[in-house]
Amino acid sequence: MSKGFVSGLMTGICYLALQSGAYSQEQKEPEELGPIVVTAARGEQSLDEVTRSVAVVDSEQIERASTNSVAEILRDVPGVKIIDSGVPGMQRISIRGESSIRNVVLIDGQEISDHTSYGPLFLIAPEDIERIEVVKGPGSVLHGSKAIGGVVNIITKKGADRPLEVEVGTKFNSSTNGISGFASAAGTIDKWDYRVSLSRAYDGDRETPAGTLDPSASSEQSATAYIGYRGDQHSFSLKAERYELEADVYTGDPDFPFDLPKRDRSKLSIFYDFEDVNEYISKIHLDGFFQQIDRVAENGYTIPEIAFPPTNPPTITKMKQRDNHIESELQTLGLNGQVDLALFNNVVTLVGFQAVQDRLDRQSSQTGMDIPFPPGPPNFPTPITPTSTDDEGKVTTLSAFVQNEWDVTDDLTLTSGSRYYFVKTENKGSAGDRDETDQAVVGAVGLNYTGFDDFALRASVAQGYVYPTLIQTMIGTNFSPAGMVFSNPDLEAETSVTAELGGRYDDGQLMLDAAVFYTQAKDYITTVSCDNVACPIGSLMYDNINEARTWGFELSAFYRISDWSLTPYANLTLMRRQFEEADLTTFHTNTPLVSGSVGVKKDWSFSNGVEAHADMYARFASKHTDLDRSNEVVTEDAFATLNLTGGFSYDFDDERKLKVNAAVENIFDLEYKPSLDELTAPGRTFKLSASVIF
Repeated sequence: MSKGFVSGLMTGICYLALQSGAYSQEQKEPEELGPIVVTAARGEQSLDEVTRSVAVVDSEQIERASTNSVAEILRDVPGVKIIDSGVPGMQRISIRGESSIRNVVLIDGQEISDHTSYGPLFLIAPEDIERIEVVKGPGSVLHGSKAIGGVVNIITKKGADRPLEVEVGTKFNSSTNGISGFASAAGTIDKWDYRVSLSRAYDGDRETPAGTLDPSASSEQSATAYIGYRGDQHSFSLKAERYELEADVYTGDPDFPFDLPKRDRSKLSIFYDFEDVNEYISKIHLDGFFQQIDRVAENGYTIPEIAFPPTNPPTITKMKQRDNHIESELQTLGLNGQVDLALFNNVVTLVGFQAVQDRLDRQSSQTGMDIPFPPGPPNFPTPITPTSTDDEGKVTTLSAFVQNEWDVTDDLTLTSGSRYYFVKTENKGSAGDRDETDQAVVGAVGLNYTGFDDFALRASVAQGYVYPTLIQTMIGTNFSPAGMVFSNPDLEAETSVTAELGGRYDDGQLMLDAAVFYTQAKDYITTVSCDNVACPIGSLMYDNINEARTWGFELSAFYRISDWSLTPYANLTLMRRQFEEADLTTFHTNTPLVSGSVGVKKDWSFSNGVEAHADMYARFASKHTDLDRSNEVVTEDAFATLNLTGGFSYDFDDERKLKVNAAVENIFDLEYKPSLDELTAPGRTFKLSASVIF
């Protein structure tokens, strides 16, 4: 598909925007804002009723993003930053400065476990997602360990509103010559609903103004099957998922190739709900799942060995060529239960439990040879003795929670909750046999006041709890001497406290949602220089530092100009983040002071059944600074890009529909990095997606 075609389509959308008065059209009236359902309190609420900052990304926004990356869909959510760690095909997110490992990713309320040092990936195709809810701040009371930064809950699509609805579609991305296709069939028959879907996507090496990032390609494919039954009181559903992902790692060094040929997720899950049980029990919920994530990583390198004691200039004694291969299998068994009680007037009580067991089996091997320096007769390469390790780890987490929501008055609601954790880890392997246990109790309290017209105030204080992963405590990371990170069995669990004050105003025309927050995390786990005599020079180890502090301001706003069908909007984040170690306190934490997006949207609704939209926006961030391994400051400059999206839909009849979306991103072809955690961004990019429903 040519760039000229996509450019022409975008030109047509812009022309439509400029010449809209020349067409016979019906201006779209502003819709009444109804309650938006979220899961911030593990139950249905409107955004006016929550005590926490919540962002909701609906199916329309997901479609218009025209991307295969769930993380990219969340890029403009205030407080969210993308992390790719040199792998464009494996993007994660940071929430309020907290890395991915401190955020929980749920699919239909069930966690995607991860025991790497990077955090969970979004191992799901965007075409299977109905909406995404981002709850910012600690969610450890209701959603389990790891939720210091926030919780991302992905709600998947279920059945359609007719016996059979089929959708097929495709996407194109010029910056990677990426192409994808997807298809689904869904429906509802009596009290049964179902959905099956398939998708496949490929993205080549990323093109940037600085050149091609070679290698940086990725490919993924997925298949899902769902069936559900909804009766008057009882409902249950079964779901099977398979997602396969492989990605290249861009290291910037051709002598250090790195490949991730496998990151696959398989899952079977079951859900059951019993509603209106009696006058005291409004709902009983149970769900369980089995999930397996398979991971393969490979890398090779050649580095010099320097003579000791050192000389000036250094003397190279030999070249060390090594090839590493790591395979891991992470199996998770999970069970969740919840009872919604109405024991007293104006009080709703939630009581629940969670049992999760993660089993990690990892095999690592290394081969290679030592090459004399300088090479040549009579010195020949000598193969090294191959080495291999086999590590087995298990983490069992049992927890129980209770939350009360008390309507103190008609306008004031008090929410309070607590959760008890018991964690047991067991390890057998290269780090030795070792078992550990930990216990913790965390709490949260929040207030919501709706006594003003169209305005709600919220305030909350919440604790967070993150138990170290198996990689951090037992196994470590050992790709190469230059990047080796040793485990630390003496790590303490991370804890945090976050205070937040926010408000939401929405009169159907003007919407403002703002919050200020402060987070203090103790026993913060990060990597530090390894001072153990057994550590190779330049290697790292996991350790607890004293504290990490984060404070900031978040704003989402829009204003509907009904007469013109225009909606100016803004998403803004102001944030500062500080690390404190024994002998170092720094604000160089890869956190921009200012970031966000501003733009204007326009919608049309025509009498012939065509609806169209256009969105011109700027995305920006101030400079980022961080510390390297030598505690030297590294900087990434500020940036601002101009972008345009648009599209249309056409209803052939009540059952058939065509949807087309297109985008031009980074219009001025700027060279920049969104952050120090991301590779150079694509240059001017054309995107196109189209689907047909029948």
